[in-house]
Amino acid sequence: MTALAGFLDAANELADLADAATMRAFRRHLEVRTKADGTWVTAVDEQVERELRSALRDRFPDHAVLGEEDGLDGPADAPRWVLDPIDGTTNFVKGNPVFATLIGLQIDGRDVVGVASAPALGTRFDGIAGGPARQDARAIHVSDVDRLDDAEVAFGGLSHFADRRLEAVPQLLTRASARQRGYGDFWNHCLVAAGSTEVAIEAEVSLWDLVAVKVIVEAAGGRFTDLDGVPTADGGSALSTNGHVHDQVLAVLAEATGRSDA
Repeated sequence: MTALAGFLDAANELADLADAATMRAFRRHLEVRTKADGTWVTAVDEQVERELRSALRDRFPDHAVLGEEDGLDGPADAPRWVLDPIDGTTNFVKGNPVFATLIGLQIDGRDVVGVASAPALGTRFDGIAGGPARQDARAIHVSDVDRLDDAEVAFGGLSHFADRRLEAVPQLLTRASARQRGYGDFWNHCLVAAGSTEVAIEAEVSLWDLVAVKVIVEAAGGRFTDLDGVPTADGGSALSTNGHVHDQVLAVLAEATGRSDA
């Protein structure tokens, strides 16, 4: 077994812990707080992150952990686990099954392991750098669509495009593509990895939202960048595609923002 495969096994075991906790609370009464950034958090988010941190400290005491709720713990130059205990907290609170625990691993600045476990949907995606990517232990791959005008585009929150003065992006991409949907959160990107959609785009996201899904998309043969075309999970925005249409989408983004460098 390779080192990455061993880390992936560990991540899947952590996801089992998280799934048990989130499903015990799903569609039950939850007390919700609003964080300083305006997003919701519940005691379940915090509990899951604490449990995952504790398990990681026991397994990998020399590793660092970065989580949405409790920040960074551990050496800056160590392998770093990146956790989003519940991606899609608003969905979780409202009884919408589209939520997941995201577990990623970065080594030497590379995103190398990713798990996105969605227990209310009964599915889990995972991947390691270089492949394979899997859904429920079955290998998955991005689609072969090579023209944007034949492609489906999945948008994240449209208000985020407006917040960043990118209102023209959804409009231009809608005109340029065959079909549009707004699945949201991790689900957009995992569907790209599974070959069910060709483009997922978000204007405002955080590192913990993206490390795991970036690994999964790339392991499935896709391409993942921020909206400037930089291959990073830490750019504050996200564009995942099947790879074939990526540059075509970047060209539309350049048109929408008045740039000429895409």
